Amino acid sequence: MICKRLQPSFELRDYIKEYLTIHLIFENTTVPIPAKAYPVNPEEGIRFLVRGSLFSESPELGTAEKRPTVSIFGQPNSRQNLFVSHEYLMIHVRFQPGGLFKLLRIPMTELVHQNFDAELIIGKEIKEVQEQLAEAGNYDSMLTVLNNYFQNKVKQIRNISQLIDKIGQMILENPQRFNLEKTASQACLSVRQFEKRFTQQIGITPKYYARICRFNQAYELKELQPKLDWLSVAIQTGYNDYQHLVKDFKQFAGTTPNALIQESLNNPERILKIASDFRGV
Repeated sequence: MICKRLQPSFELRDYIKEYLTIHLIFENTTVPIPAKAYPVNPEEGIRFLVRGSLFSESPELGTAEKRPTVSIFGQPNSRQNLFVSHEYLMIHVRFQPGGLFKLLRIPMTELVHQNFDAELIIGKEIKEVQEQLAEAGNYDSMLTVLNNYFQNKVKQIRNISQLIDKIGQMILENPQRFNLEKTASQACLSVRQFEKRFTQQIGITPKYYARICRFNQAYELKELQPKLDWLSVAIQTGYNDYQHLVKDFKQFAGTTPNALIQESLNNPERILKIASDFRGV
């Protein structure tokens, strides 16, 4: 079993942040596996289900679905509960902000909180990658399969680097410092032009994206430092006060800060005691 973040090859790091590799095995097949609490977080990517299955439900939206074997997903905007099978092997290709837009060249607004069968968007080639992953003998071989595929895809991209391409990364790392007017000016765009371009590449407005990034930082900080009180978490991650942090937790996690932390203690990988600080599924 494994829960590990693997780095892509050097040539891919402007596009792909990491490969989240998760392999879970529950020996007792008669005991139900608890749902994984999966609040909103800043991400977009491609998910390969190498073994097993994944079901999801969005309580706020009242929707539920079985995820495709290979799915392309855009920026989530509401809490999800995830249900995995008793054996579950998944590789989650997490792109840099805007990286999926460069690869697909479609507006990311069409993918917000959506999981599409990747074959419908990319073509049969992605099914071949899935088959190669299934045939790979170990995790290193799987990493090689993914690097080879995405290196070939990146070679086909006509990449003219612009400042706006880096802004998503800047917001991801320092959402507290984001200022709409100043950032638009740095990109040599009007506020309206900047918002339009950003939304096309990320799927949501820059202000909303910054809120999600700040919330995600607060959640991760508390998980990494559980003894830190919530007021300190709020201050360290740029909230004006604790109440503003609570508001974001209710919107992006559907519950209070303490309740989310308690729920996360029952996440599948934590039950197996193989990755106490790992959040990705």
